[in-house]
Amino acid sequence: MFWPRLHRWLAILLVFPLAAWSATGLLFHLKPGWARAYDMLSVERPLSTTAVASVESVAATFSERIERLELFGTALGPMYRVTTARGSELVDAIGVRRRSPLSAQDARELAADAVAHSRQRDEYGAIGNAVIDGNKVHVTFANAIVDVDRTSAKLAQRGEDTDRIDLLYRIHYLQWSGNPDVDRVIPIAGLALIWIVVFAGLVLFFKRWRQ
Repeated sequence: MFWPRLHRWLAILLVFPLAAWSATGLLFHLKPGWARAYDMLSVERPLSTTAVASVESVAATFSERIERLELFGTALGPMYRVTTARGSELVDAIGVRRRSPLSAQDARELAADAVAHSRQRDEYGAIGNAVIDGNKVHVTFANAIVDVDRTSAKLAQRGEDTDRIDLLYRIHYLQWSGNPDVDRVIPIAGLALIWIVVFAGLVLFFKRWRQ
């Protein structure tokens, strides 16, 4: 009676993770609401003018070696993003004025423009306050928060839908404990249980077949 009991109880134990895998896997296939949750926002726009400062004139204002220099248009006008070993810095492409760190109002304007150009703009809702938090500005919308990096003007956004989908990913990939070391063991244990159930089922099958 060992193999029937083992097969039965392990199969019952596997009902819960299999149900979680199936439900979350179906959601990953259908992807309801994924577009807004992982919307890629950007402040960069085509240049509205060619009357901008040269690369050489911008580089001359930096004493350290420049690793990367990008020119792009924004809602605040054309800018250079200058990257050195110390990080990124924004420079107005007209007038060569150091723009960063961005003010809360500047960040709010950039975030509003980025959302206005998004295909999912209607899902963000009305724009609210902009709050400085260290090197970021948190710009609040009705259904999301857009973080603006004050020195690079790069954006990241998330909302309740993003948090919900991230939770589904953690459930699907058995990241249940919140402890990385434990979470690495859970999938191995789950796979081991599946193969034990399969092996027990094969043993029972061949026993009945022989009879």
